Amino acid sequence: MNNLPKLSSWLGGIIVAGSFITSAYASEPEHPKHDDELQGKVPFLTSTAQNLHYADSPIHPFLNSALPNPPKDVYSGPLFQLRHDYPSNVPTGQSYPWKKVTNNGPITTQNSLAYVEALKQYVSDDMRKLLYSYDKWQPQSEPWWQSIWLGTEREPIHGFYVGSGFPAGTMPEQSLDLTTYVLTLYDETAAVTLGNIWGTTEEQAYEPNLTNPAAQYAEGSVIVKFAFVTPCGADWAPMEGTVSWPIYSTLNESNGSGNNPSVSKCPNNGSNGSTADPTLTNVYLMQFDIIVKDSVAAPETGWVFSTLVYDKNAPGKDAWDKMIPLGATWGGDPDIINTASSALTPPVTVNTNLQQNWVNPKAPEYSTATLGWDGRLSGPNDGAVVTPAWAGSHYYPKGLASAGCLGCHSSAQYPQKSFLLPATTYPPQVTNAPGSSTKQALVLNDPGSSEWMKWFQSRSGTEAMDSGEGSIGLDYDMVTSFKAIPMWQAALKAIESENAAKPSLKRK
Repeated sequence: MNNLPKLSSWLGGIIVAGSFITSAYASEPEHPKHDDELQGKVPFLTSTAQNLHYADSPIHPFLNSALPNPPKDVYSGPLFQLRHDYPSNVPTGQSYPWKKVTNNGPITTQNSLAYVEALKQYVSDDMRKLLYSYDKWQPQSEPWWQSIWLGTEREPIHGFYVGSGFPAGTMPEQSLDLTTYVLTLYDETAAVTLGNIWGTTEEQAYEPNLTNPAAQYAEGSVIVKFAFVTPCGADWAPMEGTVSWPIYSTLNESNGSGNNPSVSKCPNNGSNGSTADPTLTNVYLMQFDIIVKDSVAAPETGWVFSTLVYDKNAPGKDAWDKMIPLGATWGGDPDIINTASSALTPPVTVNTNLQQNWVNPKAPEYSTATLGWDGRLSGPNDGAVVTPAWAGSHYYPKGLASAGCLGCHSSAQYPQKSFLLPATTYPPQVTNAPGSSTKQALVLNDPGSSEWMKWFQSRSGTEAMDSGEGSIGLDYDMVTSFKAIPMWQAALKAIESENAAKPSLKRK
């Protein structure tokens, strides 16, 4: 087996600097520094933190984007501006419409649809403005913030970073590989926790407060995430009519439209760029996640995760109207252990016995093809399906449905000791497919085993997945755990290097 520290492939655009960089003073592991073998098999397309760690390259915490701005004759509109003036205090007097749905009680499979619709309504005005009136969006005064340390991942127009890469055939009607690009925003209540961890000054950013309760989110915190895809409706029919945004980015290896210009029918598909040279690329809204800290509705985990997906056949005047609920989840249903083929082989059948999970039976077909184990919620951007996979002594050539949204997020901890999916090791390993010297599969724990079930608990956000002295639960925040912290660690290592240059926000 190949034990490889730097990972690149699909799921949430998260980077891992690995358990071997748990502090700036950690010794170098004796591992290879490149892992093309993992491309397309494990959740990570972005590996910049790992590369910069090895290169002793400094990173500035407040950088908007490491890429140059697009030329004026290519794009002359507004650019992404990081907002990191995090508030100090949680706002008071807030009214939350989703609590009316539950009568300030628990969320259930019966009221989940109305709960998710209330969440959507709560953020609709701001999201419509961002989607359709970007020239009127005031990044330093709108009530939404972003995480610092992600500038080397972001493109300069909207602040997107690579989310996921899916090979052709992962979803129905998908004839080309596709890349997703994501953007995560924190509302005023959630942004207080970012300030508790990272502060608001450069000096504080280099000395984060990775403790509890500092890393815990206050009640009512709302975090949203856009996921756009590279194929337009002409290349992938489910995206017909959705909203399009321009980004300025390099050509990603999994952008099937850009890498096959003779086949693609999409404008500005990225084919004018390369893996080294950015170009204007159109991307298309597919998924929108909303998670909310609601310990009354979800007393075990404290969180409700919800996902909206684009449905071209839904009623409405525009793409935002056609973003319909895919589902909601608020726990791991640890007592329901189903290892039947229908629970493991995608597309899985949703187990209606799950009591902490709801999937919309009217969701479009493409969006249910990548649900997690036994039908646990996982949107098409979220990478629950691993193809191919080893688990126990069995090989799954058609893929294996694994941890859903909440399960992946439950691995957020410091220091990081477990992967986002139920892998046997951290960093994860791959091994050859039976009878092949080249085809490789991610190695996962045996479904239903005690090791596998670590990802299917309903633990509090204060509790780290892997207990031990110094382990800090990061309250289900994957951006902090898998992106911001690795970038911070890479920056510290570079600063400690004898010849390191001081990081600068100004492009020379």
